[in-house]
Amino acid sequence: MRGGLRWPDMQCLKEYNNTFRDCTAAQQIELVNAIAYPDDVKPGMQQGAAFFNRMRELTASGFFTSRMGIEDLGYMGNSPNKWEGVPVEVLRQYGMENV
Repeated sequence: MRGGLRWPDMQCLKEYNNTFRDCTAAQQIELVNAIAYPDDVKPGMQQGAAFFNRMRELTASGFFTSRMGIEDLGYMGNSPNKWEGVPVEVLRQYGMENV
């Protein structure tokens, strides 16, 4: 975990001679864009991309399994319903309304 959190600082120190926090917003976005899309990662950026994507997955699964995330999805869960038979319009369609 610490290595993954340290990676952006080390990369920014190499590229911009600053830690990630001390880089300009444009430099920060440039680095994030370089690791945010796993299919487009350039050589040497795989470690940062792997960590970034793992954190994104953990964040999303953490949110969408929380009460707030479930409410955001509108997920009602499994709920019993009452079977009232085949709808009348379907029975009519097949000529079975009097069966």
